Amino acid sequence: MPRPRPTSPASPIKEVAGVVYRPDGLKHASPQRASAFLGLVRAGETLVRDLDAELERDHGISLRAHEVLLVLALFAPEGRLRMAELNGRTPLSQSRVSRLVAELEGRGLVERSPADGDGRGVQVSITTRGIEKFRAAQDTHLAGLERRLYARLTERETRQLAALTAKILGDEIGFELEAAPPAPSHP
Repeated sequence: MPRPRPTSPASPIKEVAGVVYRPDGLKHASPQRASAFLGLVRAGETLVRDLDAELERDHGISLRAHEVLLVLALFAPEGRLRMAELNGRTPLSQSRVSRLVAELEGRGLVERSPADGDGRGVQVSITTRGIEKFRAAQDTHLAGLERRLYARLTERETRQLAALTAKILGDEIGFELEAAPPAPSHP
């Protein structure tokens, strides 16, 4: 295995456009860019892990399952969406959403049925039991978000964070942040 070449005064380390070029041919992000990237990744992973553990411990539901129930309860007309729409409104892969919906259906929290007007499509509806589970978990989830995220930021920083993450994601939040009318009760 070749050994790294020692740095000599004749071959200084250079930084160009946020990339550090070393004399041994290796390169990496500048300290500022590395800090921004690693901080974003670690903050997101830590937040997800902690919120997930809290919801599992207190309510027996994962953060991702809570997100599916949230989308159906608050952002889906009449508490139901086509599976394809649900896939687009969550940050999960299609196969992960399908497995999660199957798990939630097995617990009686959602139900699948043929989509209206399309024999091939499937729609997912939140059940009364799903609404109850979401309602029971929402305070835990909101308190966790407050404690782990919002209490550490000013209102201005929260707005900036929302703008920055939307910019990073290409303004693809996945769903309108305006709640649908309340869903009727589903058995």
